Amino acid sequence: MVTLDVLYSAALHPWPELREKVLRAEAEGFGTAYVFDHLSGAMLSGSRMLECFTLVGALAAATSTIRIGTLVVNAANRPAGVTVAAAASAQEISGGRFVFGLGAGGAPDSPWSREQRLVDITLADSLRARHRHLVDVLDLCDSQWDPARAAAWAGFPLPVPRPPVLLGVNSVALAEIGGDRCDAVNVRLDHPRIGEFFQAARAARARSARAGTPLVLNAWTALSDAALDPHGAVQHRISDLGGHGLILVG
Repeated sequence: MVTLDVLYSAALHPWPELREKVLRAEAEGFGTAYVFDHLSGAMLSGSRMLECFTLVGALAAATSTIRIGTLVVNAANRPAGVTVAAAASAQEISGGRFVFGLGAGGAPDSPWSREQRLVDITLADSLRARHRHLVDVLDLCDSQWDPARAAAWAGFPLPVPRPPVLLGVNSVALAEIGGDRCDAVNVRLDHPRIGEFFQAARAARARSARAGTPLVLNAWTALSDAALDPHGAVQHRISDLGGHGLILVG
């Protein structure tokens, strides 16, 4: 059975409307409500935006059962230590309902980088360096969130339980990091290589230290009546790919 989650864009919906939409999603039985991590709504054809961890905290306080997640935190937007502390804080505020969606971010010459340039966030030139920063975030999660962590981390937020990490994937390299290190991966449903990415993630999991543990394979697509139809082509596609869930973007 395909699980269904939702994402409502803060570029298009003001806070009172976002809150009501997520409360409705909770009442209708959706598993997780996600939010984007963008600094400017202009990146998503909107004129406004809310900072993602602030929004996660507000939605967590407004709800009681639905999980609240990020899709996805751009690792480049914050120092690794700030990102990890924010994620741990969101887990505590939500009562253990936070899903830590994480991504490597775009290249400095991509259209998505305009918001970072405007606020003087330096983006690494190489794909290798951007992936390295992503892995640095995962490494810091392992260090800070270990119940038996080193004394140096005393006083930093310690999430209990540790939130699941979902990795946004658009390459084999990221799929392999997701399979090796994370709890879930997420790919655009109509990406021409989605099957290859899912297989790369599965293979990486099988040879990792986490072999034998669950790896959730998700895809995102537009929220529509067709996507909500359990007998329709959209849900059949994710099932045929061996995936587990859809994140519906509205």
